[in-house]
This record gives sequence, C-alpha cells and structure tokens, in this order.
Amino acid sequence: MSKQTNILQILPATGWVAVYDESGEESAASLVCFALVETLDGGNRQHEVRPMHADGKRIVFADEAANFLRVEELSEFAGDDDEEEEVEDDAEA
Repeated sequence: MSKQTNILQILPATGWVAVYDESGEESAASLVCFALVETLDGGNRQHEVRPMHADGKRIVFADEAANFLRVEELSEFAGDDDEEEEVEDDAEA
C-alpha cells in the first residue's frame, strides 16, 4: 500500500531558511511556511513538521531535495559568514 501525505496546517516561516549543499558550499533559500503533515502508511499515522519553499510557481517540501541539509534561522545563517570572516581576519594578523 502506498503512503498518503496530508497537510493538516501551515504556519508562516518568516525569518527561516532551508540550507542546501551546493558543490561543497552552503546556500540558503527562504522558507514560505512550515507544514504540519500527517502521513498514513497502512494503518500507521505519523505527524511531523516539514519546511516548504517556493520553486517557481509551486510550493514544495524543502526536505525532499537531495542536497537539503537543515533548517536554520536566517539571522544564524547570515551570522555564520561573519564568524568565518572574523576567523580569517585573526589568522592574517
């Protein structure tokens, strides 16, 4: 029997990004929403919260991409670059 997935509720994801591996470099895409999803597999029900992002004119589950790494707050992802620059600056001094 095949799995059936239903979105039960969506919640805004303002300030959150999906982080992807792009040839060894991390890139981020803004999330549109988080979806509370119910998956039915036979008689088993599973609930989870999954990230969604815009892909052209469609909204898709971000975690289905093969290169998906994680979900992170945009401020934390943007802050990672600042920390790396500080480490590089310290090494040059």
